[in-house]
Amino acid sequence: MKRSDTRPTRVLVVEDDIEVMNVLNELLVRHGYEVVQARNGVAAMVSLTAPEPESPHLVLLDLGLPLENGISVLSFLRNVMRSGVPVVVLTGHDDPAEEATVRELGVSDYLRKPAAPQKVLAAISSALL
Repeated sequence: MKRSDTRPTRVLVVEDDIEVMNVLNELLVRHGYEVVQARNGVAAMVSLTAPEPESPHLVLLDLGLPLENGISVLSFLRNVMRSGVPVVVLTGHDDPAEEATVRELGVSDYLRKPAAPQKVLAAISSALL
């Protein structure tokens, strides 16, 4: 996916499972996205504070992360940074209360693993509109 300024859309993929990270990275790069990886919540927060040229255009966020969980990352993004960057949650968790919490914090979509590649791409594309 290309932005109007011809630079690729930068997606911050926050995922602690290396196999899932590799699959997502390959999928997104193949579809024209630039991928920035974070393997834990603290690394995600650091990436989110990057200056404009390196800041992500979208976050693909797992919830079960080491150091800081996905809800902490989302809360940091929305309440501390006051950022409206789109977030798509991709999680193995099946907890309706957790889903309600992240939806209240403002996510574009909430997908459960394993999600079909087409669903992930559609959620990202829709969130970027």
